[in-house]
Amino acid sequence: MSWRDGDRLSHRFNPELGPGLVIGIEGRMLVVEFPESGDTLRLAADSNALVPVVLRPGSEVRIAASGRRGKVASLPAPDRVLLEDGEELDLDDVWPIDQGTDLLARLAAGAVDSLEAFAMRLDALRLAALREADGLGSFLGGRIRLFPHQLHVAERATRSDPVRWLLADEVGLGKTVESCLIANHLLYSRRAERALVIAPETLTVQWLGELWRKYHQVFVLLDGDRLRDVEKDFGSDWNPFEVHRRVVIARERLEAKPRLCEQAVAAGIDLLIVDEAHHLRRAPGHPGNPAYRAVQPITAAARHVLLLTAVPLEDDAHGFFRLLQLLRPDQLGDVASFESALRSGEGLPPCTSATRRIDIGGLPPRVAAAVDLDDGPGFAAHHRLVEAARGLAAEGRLATADKVRAIRRALLSPAAFADGALVRRHPELAELARSAMALDPRVEWLGERWPEWRRAGEKTLVFVAELPTLEALRGALSRRTEHRIGLFHEQLSSKQRDIEVAQFKQASGPSLLISTECGGEGRNFEFCTRLVLFDLPWNPMVVEQRIGRLDRIGRRSPVEIVYFRPPRGLGLSVARLYQRLGLFMHPLGSIETELKGVEAAIESLALASPYEQPGAGEAVDQEAVFDRLLEDAERAYDRVERAAYHELHREPYRQELGADLLSRVPAELERLTRDVVVAACGELGLQVEEHRAGSRHSIELDARARVESLPGLGGEASWLGTFFREQAVEDETLDFFATGHPLVEGLLAHIDEDPIGRLALLQVPAGDGERGYGLLALYKEGPVFEAVAIDASGRKRPDWAERLIRRPLESRRVRAQDWVEQASWPKLVESLGRHLEGRGSRPVALALFRIG
Repeated sequence: MSWRDGDRLSHRFNPELGPGLVIGIEGRMLVVEFPESGDTLRLAADSNALVPVVLRPGSEVRIAASGRRGKVASLPAPDRVLLEDGEELDLDDVWPIDQGTDLLARLAAGAVDSLEAFAMRLDALRLAALREADGLGSFLGGRIRLFPHQLHVAERATRSDPVRWLLADEVGLGKTVESCLIANHLLYSRRAERALVIAPETLTVQWLGELWRKYHQVFVLLDGDRLRDVEKDFGSDWNPFEVHRRVVIARERLEAKPRLCEQAVAAGIDLLIVDEAHHLRRAPGHPGNPAYRAVQPITAAARHVLLLTAVPLEDDAHGFFRLLQLLRPDQLGDVASFESALRSGEGLPPCTSATRRIDIGGLPPRVAAAVDLDDGPGFAAHHRLVEAARGLAAEGRLATADKVRAIRRALLSPAAFADGALVRRHPELAELARSAMALDPRVEWLGERWPEWRRAGEKTLVFVAELPTLEALRGALSRRTEHRIGLFHEQLSSKQRDIEVAQFKQASGPSLLISTECGGEGRNFEFCTRLVLFDLPWNPMVVEQRIGRLDRIGRRSPVEIVYFRPPRGLGLSVARLYQRLGLFMHPLGSIETELKGVEAAIESLALASPYEQPGAGEAVDQEAVFDRLLEDAERAYDRVERAAYHELHREPYRQELGADLLSRVPAELERLTRDVVVAACGELGLQVEEHRAGSRHSIELDARARVESLPGLGGEASWLGTFFREQAVEDETLDFFATGHPLVEGLLAHIDEDPIGRLALLQVPAGDGERGYGLLALYKEGPVFEAVAIDASGRKRPDWAERLIRRPLESRRVRAQDWVEQASWPKLVESLGRHLEGRGSRPVALALFRIG
């Protein structure tokens, strides 16, 4: 429209300015004074954000001379106003009063929005209900594939309030994903705000990256540098958990700095996640190891607690008890009463879940690839070293422990034995170690196969138990080729380890990565073709942890597991034992308790006197020892531990539940998010471009936008992403426009606070011969919204309400002036609005509608 000096207007997107007065026109710009806010602004004359303020009967005004308030009765002339008390004044002598958030008053004044804006508001309410209510939509938003067993666990855990739960799935089934599903639900349903993740130091950066890349959760790593920043910016007495509301911290740091534990408790943690919780050990009658003592006070003070571990029965029933007692200290007394309850079959508080592969089914198989080593010079040199270590004298406890260490490391690799301390204590074996290192047949075999794997574009992860083995293997392989080898070990910083993994994952990165045991916990290498077990630790669960880095939920190809089988000796017996256990063919999670004596049995066998004539008979005798071990372990698996295992698998996931769970995932969530975001961008002037038939969108907030910024965006102003989960999972370079994404949350926060789309006029075709006017009111109670339709007589019409809010809106476009400029308009709005009186809350949007 064309503006003139003296015109009154309002700004649609900045209602807090109040009514404005045009005091100057400068080409295409208006100079507008806003008396209520005290601002004078220069605004584009052709902006559709500027809406003329028109006085109508019923409009409230303030009389300039006296400041008295009044209500317009009529407009006897274009420049005259007649008030309801009979006083007639010039139009310039009265000033419109801003109707603020009183929707009925604004509707009576004719300040209606476009049909598109109202449809956007309605869709935003639908989206909020899907995101915030108790359905599965409240768990979603992460850049993850949806597996029904994870949704099953997340729903079970969040049935109660508070949520205090032990997640004890077998390795590789997605405990981290389950914890993040639960966290998403708690954070976005506003059941939690301040969150803390405690993890081993080697996993902290990975947690930080996973939370951001997959779940849009911005957490801060509270390391030494960040603690120094807090002290520098706020002072030495300031609580870092008060400064940062969502934190990842290393368990080792909490152990070393008890003050941090006290500060975490003082800050008040809403949600605590403890990864690798089996490290929290407390023997009967003991206050607990440093990890337990550091974490226990925080678990006691936090409202919601998630403990993650793949080995809850690693030690015994007491190990299970100590974890449950952290979760439910008020419901679990001492371990004796706990064991008594298990024996008697009494149910424990529901706070555990432990999904097994057998529960899920359909996972790619493990493919064992045994490499039989020749009984040639290389193996002979290694065998001599092992037998020489077994022949060492050992009198006394310390000497025996040293001998066990020498045998173990000699069997793992000559390089591990040649480590400085062992060689200094046993110099007579130094030459044997050097000879065995030079001829190690495993190194020769790897050197021959690696070029083939690299040419095929295959990724191979090699596990070794000791850092000296890693260094020796890296050196031997590097001498054969100029191609880079990836390394992952405890002497690298967390940042360096993450860089190594990221580069290894890239197609152009190293095809081989050698890792020590520090890569066996929590890391995901499911993209690898194969795992090479360069050595076999004496604890089968350590081997299981290694295999679990590749054998994970979501993997689509078989897991190739390469291990070396010596021709004879103790190493052959260990390999055969693991074969008999099925370790290379299926997970051991269901029999972990029976295996707790394996390491001690191998150790005892290693200490036995070496055979005078080693040969085939030796392996048979050693296997007989293992036979007795497994039989004894089975008998030792008593009723208490069976009952504890039963508690872990109460209400287990079953494959027949999968279809129903996935059918409850809101099919419209992704498209509804897209429609709301794109519509909001259009209303606010953000630039949106569609790519690849709508599968991708680029969005930019530039100078053309009608807002300068949005909540939570920081300095970001452009995005390329997708609204569809599968594409986001396949291509992590794309933003995933879903729950938690800063742009999505910023737009929804703006819609929630903004007046846009709250008032509309709807014209709907008649149905069943019914015609007439009515008022549609939208109410939001918590996560859900309610639509109430009132007809002219004041009757509630739920059938009309259902029709009026149906997607897409049926309404034809209405020329607002044809309705709001009628003399009866304010009275119509007022009479319909009276029928809404008596409700405890105000509507968030209104639409006056006509049927017919």
